[in-house]
Order: sequence, then structure tokens, then C-alpha cells
Amino acid sequence: MFTNSKLTKSIRLAIAVGAATTAMTLPSSAVAQEAVEEVEKISVTGSRIKRTDLEGSSPVQVIMRTDLIASGITNIGDILQEIPAVAGAGTNTAINNGGSGAVRVSLRGLGSARTLVLLNGRRMPASGTGADASVDLSAIPTAVIERVEVLTDGASAIYGSDAIGGVVNIITRQDFNGFEINASYDIGTEEGDGEVKTIDFTIGASNDKGSVTFSAYYTEQGAQWSGDRDWSAFDYSMDEAGLRTKGGSSAPPWSRLNGIDGVVDGEPCSSFTHGAANGPGQSDPTDFSSPTSYECWDWDTDTYNFAPANYHLTPQERFGMFAQGSYEFTDNLRFFGELSFNRRESTTLLAPLPLAPLAFFGWTDATYSADNYYNQLLGPTDLNGNTVDIADWRRRVVETGGRNTSFQVDTLGAVFGLEGEIGDNWGYEISFNYGRNDGVTAAQGGVNFEKVSLAVGPSFLDEQGNVVCGTVDNPITGCTSLNIFGIPGSDTQITEEMLDYISFEAHDQGFNEHQIISATVFGDLMELPAGPLGIAVGVEHREVSGADLPDALIALGITSGSSRQKTEGSYSVDEIYLETNIPILSDVAGAKLLDIDGAIRYSDYDTFGDTTNYKLGLKYMPVEGLIFRLSSSTAFRAPTIPELFLGASDNSPQVADPCATEPSSFCIADGVPAAGFEPIGDQLSSTLGGNDSLTPEEADTLTFGVVYSPDFVEGLSMTVDYWDTEVTNAITTLGEQLILNSCSESGLYCDLITRFGSDSVLYGNSLDIDNRNVNVGGVESSGYDFNIRYVTDLSLGSLTVNLDSTRYDTYDITQADGSVVENAGWFRRNSGDGNFPEWKTNLTATLNASDWSATWAIRYIGEVEENFTNIDIADLSNVNSSFRVQEVNINGVLDSYDVIRTIDSQVLHDARFTYIWDNLSSTVGINNVFDEDPPFAATGFNDNTDPRTYSTTGRHIYVSFGLTF
Repeated sequence: MFTNSKLTKSIRLAIAVGAATTAMTLPSSAVAQEAVEEVEKISVTGSRIKRTDLEGSSPVQVIMRTDLIASGITNIGDILQEIPAVAGAGTNTAINNGGSGAVRVSLRGLGSARTLVLLNGRRMPASGTGADASVDLSAIPTAVIERVEVLTDGASAIYGSDAIGGVVNIITRQDFNGFEINASYDIGTEEGDGEVKTIDFTIGASNDKGSVTFSAYYTEQGAQWSGDRDWSAFDYSMDEAGLRTKGGSSAPPWSRLNGIDGVVDGEPCSSFTHGAANGPGQSDPTDFSSPTSYECWDWDTDTYNFAPANYHLTPQERFGMFAQGSYEFTDNLRFFGELSFNRRESTTLLAPLPLAPLAFFGWTDATYSADNYYNQLLGPTDLNGNTVDIADWRRRVVETGGRNTSFQVDTLGAVFGLEGEIGDNWGYEISFNYGRNDGVTAAQGGVNFEKVSLAVGPSFLDEQGNVVCGTVDNPITGCTSLNIFGIPGSDTQITEEMLDYISFEAHDQGFNEHQIISATVFGDLMELPAGPLGIAVGVEHREVSGADLPDALIALGITSGSSRQKTEGSYSVDEIYLETNIPILSDVAGAKLLDIDGAIRYSDYDTFGDTTNYKLGLKYMPVEGLIFRLSSSTAFRAPTIPELFLGASDNSPQVADPCATEPSSFCIADGVPAAGFEPIGDQLSSTLGGNDSLTPEEADTLTFGVVYSPDFVEGLSMTVDYWDTEVTNAITTLGEQLILNSCSESGLYCDLITRFGSDSVLYGNSLDIDNRNVNVGGVESSGYDFNIRYVTDLSLGSLTVNLDSTRYDTYDITQADGSVVENAGWFRRNSGDGNFPEWKTNLTATLNASDWSATWAIRYIGEVEENFTNIDIADLSNVNSSFRVQEVNINGVLDSYDVIRTIDSQVLHDARFTYIWDNLSSTVGINNVFDEDPPFAATGFNDNTDPRTYSTTGRHIYVSFGLTF
């Protein structure tokens, strides 16, 4: 160990890059201490070479433990999602429909699968419900975290696959002595929901021979309901004039019965309903017309508001433990180990099932029979007064209480190894890393369509007054006939016996597992005039496996759950790598420091073959306080277990089929009637699936930055970094909308669409779209990161002001047909790409005194545009003046216009105050001080907004206490 004046300056510069989130503040005392203390060589994320200079050629942001605790946020994933470098479509606990309680982060908006997550510099297993492609960050308790380092640069030459968008390295607490207990309580919102309770403790001891640390925690998060907030209480739609209207589902509790040649009030009617007396969006169906009185379906009054029956924030419980220890046998041999376990129990709740076998699920064998007892008693009749077969019937089964899915996810990790020194300048590490994640899912509120088919078939009233399925000559034993014509809450509703017969509870299982053996040797190869030439060389063998094992009936595709086949597979990889740090100049005229970093990694997979990736970096300090850094690298992402082996699975994307109106000759050739067709809705069925012929994604990454800490303004540091990442051979799908558009415009990909035939009431509609994984297209993402940090002493204490900002200059996706979709400044929910504000900024001011601190933080998420509707040329005059339109040309001819609107920015304010009494600390905080609602997104699938990007949970007040012995 040694003291180095350049190190002091570099630490100050590194701190400038370290401001990562509104939750992050670094006490000014840390800078003063590090200026005088001796500092040993350590590894910094982005390099395996131990060094004394914390500032490398690649940008690294740091979030410190003190601010993790004080932020009041109990999930490290939620904290990471606030940093400006995160964009796109990460998931969190505010995702109810399509979520599972997992939290994933997407650096540079490139997706969670392109963000590598490490624990103490080592890989974590993919985690979730089974056969997952990325790490669920909720599996990492904040209690054990010392700091989080975020490398916003490609790093495949250092770490291997997945490190395209960057690396999140979570560093745990080392050499802890004593006992610590922390407790926090978030009282929730003014609506009385969303409370969070957390307690954790850590105990540890250490001496000159080793250390041991044990930590355990428990966290409980309460639910929030969509119906308790004005902006999410309805499913809103918007037209080209800017008129926002309440939408709803065409499968209401009061039933919708289509395809009937009948009459209501003397007028012809083909779509019957009991009707909702209270108008659109009635979610508490207690006031209807009588069950024998029908009206003709009216989209303005008869739809069902499903929003209030959904969770907005999903509840969960998490608990676990983490233990680590080390023991020094000799100066050259030390044992180290880590052991962790985490359990997450979470729940999602969707509105009750829309039981519409034909229209919503494509199930053609569930026509409601004219010979069904309930149809004859309560059903509508045709012009001649006859009961009829009903192929397209729809009934919201509110009697179930909703579609409840529970998840239990267990994650186990174990690391054991040996490390030591070889002579004065060399060291080694050999380790075994085992990780496994097991998930169990139970989904209630669905139905078995084979039983539904029997239940809506013929039935009769026997001599004992019982309704029996089948016919008098051929009764069906064990079947219960289903009455869809009754009224919920009345004696004609669907009975418990009926539900018990058709209901189905799915039980799925899955796992992810990896085993890694690695060995590294590192040290100083030789002494150069400018300093030691550092080097690290190593080998690694990794085996990865995973499976998603759906319920047998789900796999058969006979239920209302999304059908999918099992996913199961494995792969292995052998790797060898070399990294070097070459000091070129030091303390000479024009160069206080000039270093070159280099790395190369060879990877041999048993699935696709081999790949070699490199990285070159340069760090140049012409004068004290000024650093230029440059990094150029290649990166790759190997196909994951689900991408390779995903079993065929159902999906329900929100898309529009252009063949519906004015079908082209290509549409007609594909089975569309010449007059077009009435669309089923805006959600169509598609099939996803794996592809074992996939090859890896490839990427080229460039970063260039300047770090400036002027001597004439003490405490001021500034950085700016430019980054550019280009991904080719992307692992993706063609996309359902592109398939539909291409079929209409050129006939391309029509073979991937299966349509209802002429014998169906849904003639021409898409029955299924084949959208399996392929290597196609790519992504180019570029932009700038800015940081300004100022630390000064005031009479009250030390003031730290930190500004962190990212500008997304470009985010272009090249699709299969060669077209380019620009995402920077856009919200692209329908394509699944996500939200890409051009500007995201965090500003934090903290005043630190000897026994207290106060923080005010501001988070800005910039405006984005969304393409929310398409109109005919004749409707152009109706467009709101604040919107803009974009021509849509088909085969070079103007066809229609896309209407584009701006989604407002969101500005959030957080405040907290911490006081310390000896060994007791207490924090009071308010997140979202002014109770800012999320902006309205017309294409938002969850709660009319984008909960992946915006804060949606309202104002939260929390208190926390920490006691240390």
C-alpha cells in the first residue's frame, strides 16, 4: 500500500462520475479521508487488474450504501431504474398485466438481456419463473450492499456475453464488525395503499486472519388498485381530435351475444346484450335490465370497465439471508466464500376472465347450443322467435373475483474459492460459482375450454328438476351446464357449481441454473518508465441450463391461459481472456499520465461455435485535474435458454391488421374477403418460439469522455461522455405488426398468418401470427452523459450538489424489411421497445452536518412522442392542432395518416432528513413530494401510462431507523 497524490485527484474525479441517481450522495468527508489514507490496489468494475487509480478508460457510476438506505427504496432494481442511463422497457412491480413481481434494468435502453449483472464481480444466474434471460434484481437485498458500480460501456472482452449495454456490479459489505439492525416503514399513499415494511440485521466479526458476515432481511409491499386513481380508473382512448373517452371490453358481465338475426324494439339487431343501466364502464354490475329483456349492443353504453379490478402496484413479500467469510491460512493462501438465499412471493391480479372462446381465444368448438336449457329459457331469439346457436358469445365471469396469479421464486447462490499472492507483485484467484433459481406459479380464474364446450352444449331438465348436460338419451356424467345469460349478484348468476366445473388452476414450474469454474492470475509483468505494466489472464468454464415447465393442460392448449410448450435446454462455454494496462507516460511535459488498456476474450460455445472480442482504452491526463478517456470495443450476446429452446407459446399483442379495411390483392390472396372484415379487437393471437440455429448478437461500442476538476474552483467536478453502440445480427422476432403490414403491402410474410375461413363468423380475421425468434436487423444507440458535481463547506455543514443527465441522441432499430424505426424521443409500446426520452436528468442537493443531513432531489423525465392512431385522408381536418400527422404510403401511394402526439414530461421531487445520535440513525423522507401523477399515454397498456418509466405510485412518506453496536 502507498500514498499517491495523483490518486487523490483521481478519486475526486471518480466521485464526479459516481453520481448515479437521486438516491445517491457521497459525504464530503470521504474525499478528505481518502486524500490522506493509504490506499491498497483494488479492482474496479470494467477491469480485472487491481490498481490504485479508480478512474479508468471507461465511465463507471457509483451508488453508495448510505444513500440506498436513506432513499426509502427497498429494492435495488427500483433505484437503478431511476438513473438516466436506463431507458426502454425494464420491468418492475407496477407491471400487473405481463408482470410477475420481478425487477429488471435496461442500460442504454438495449434491454435487460443486454445488461450484465454481477455480484462482487461474478455472474448471477438468470432468475424468474424459469428459463429466463436476465437477472431479477429483487433477489438482491439492500441490507448486504456496500455500493453499486454501473459500467455504461461494452465489456464482453472483460466479462463475456451480455455486457453490451453495460454492467451492474453489486459490491457487498466486507470485513463488517459488530451488529446492525435497520427498520423502515413506508406508510403508503393518501389512498391508504402501497405501504412497505422492511427489517434487516447484519452481524459480523473480523481479525487479521479472516472475517465472517451474516445478514438477513424481510420486506413486505402492499398492493395498489387501478380503480383508486382518477388517471387509471378507466381504460381511456383518444381520437385524432384529442377527445379522451372511457373505453371498455366487449365481454361484459351482462353478456354480448353476436351473430343473431333478431329484432329489438322493432329494429333489426345482430348483437344482443342485457345492457348496463349506468352507462359505459360499469364495473359493479348490480343494475341491469331483467335477464329476459335484451337490447341491441351499443359501444357507447354497454362495454365493461375492467380497470378497477386490476392491481396497479403488485403486492409481494421478500425475505432472505446472505453470508460471506474468509480465512487466511498463510500469506499466500486465503479461503473465501459466499452463500445466499432469497425468496420472493408476489401476486398479480387481472380483471375477471372475458369468457369469449371464439373471439378472444380462437376456440371454435364452444358454440352455445340452441338445445341448451339456459339458452332456451333465457337466451335471445331470432326473427321467428326461435332459440339459435351462438358461435360468438362473450361473458365476463365476475363471479370468480378475478384472475389471480401467485409466484414463488427462490434464488440460491454459493461461491467458494482460494486466493493469494505470488511474490510481491502477483496474485491469483480460483473460484467455483453456483447459482440456481426455482419458480412455482399458480394461476387461478381461468377455464378449461373442453369443459366449457360441454357446458354450453345441449342440456335438459331431468325429472328431479336438475339441469343435465347432453341429451335425454345421452347424458354427460359429471358435467354442469353453464348459464351465461343471467345477472351477476342475482339468482340467475353463474353458480359456484358451474364455476367449479369449468374452472382451471394452472401450476407451472421452472428453474435457471449455472455452474462456473474460473481461475485468474494478475499482477505487474514489468516495470516501465511510466509505471508497472499490469496484466490479468484467466480461464473460465460455464454451464447454463434452464426450463419452463407449464401445466399439462396449458401445454395442450385447451385453457384460457396462454398456451405454451415446455422450454428446456442447456449450453456450455469455455473462455480464455487477457487484459493489460500499459502506462505510456507519467509526469512529463504535456502528459501527467497516459495509459492504454487492452483486453481480448475468446469464447467457445457448444451451441453456435466461437467468438473473439476485444477492447482498447486510452486515458490521457495532460495536466492535473483534466482527463480524456476513450474506449473502443466489440461485444456479443450469446443466445439464451429461452431464445434457443422456447416452446411454442401464445401471445396477445396489441396490433392492427391493415387488411381489415380496403384489403389489398395480397390480403385477398391470403384469405381476406374482398369487402374486408370487422376486426376482433386490437389484441390478436400470435405464437412465439425458440430457434436452436440462432447465432450471437454482435456489437461495436465507442465511448469518448472528458473529466475536469479545475483547481481554481475547489470542489467542482464535471464530466461529459459520448457513447455509441451498434448491435447487429440482433436476436429478436419479426414483430406481429410488421408481419401484418408486410403481408398487406407486398405479400411478404403472409405465410406466417393463419386466418379464419369463410365458414366462420370471424372470416378474414387473423387466427394466429407466427412470430418466432430469428437473427435479423439491429440497433444503433448513441448519446451523451453529463455530470456536474460541486462540494463546498458552509457554516451549517458540507453542501453537495450533483447533476446527472443523459441525452439520447439516437436509438434506431433496423427491422427485417430494412426499414428503420427511430426511437429516440419516442414511446414505442406496441413494438415492445419502450420509452426513450431524449433527456433524463437527476439533480440532488445534500447538506451534511456532523450529526444530520438533509437532501432534496429532483428527477426529470423528458417529453416523448407516440404514434397513437391512424386516420383516413378524409379525417385530416379533425386532427387536434397540438398533434402532428405523418403520411403512410403503400406502394408509393398515400394511404392514410399516422397521428402523433406528445406525452408530457414528469418532474418528481423527493426530500429526506437524517439525524444521528451516537449509534442510532433515523431518517424521515417523502418520495414524490408534490404527488405528481404520471403523464397520459394513449398507447399505454398498463393504466394509461408507462409504469416502466414514470413514477406511478404517488406520494410516499417513510421513516427508517438504524442501530449499530
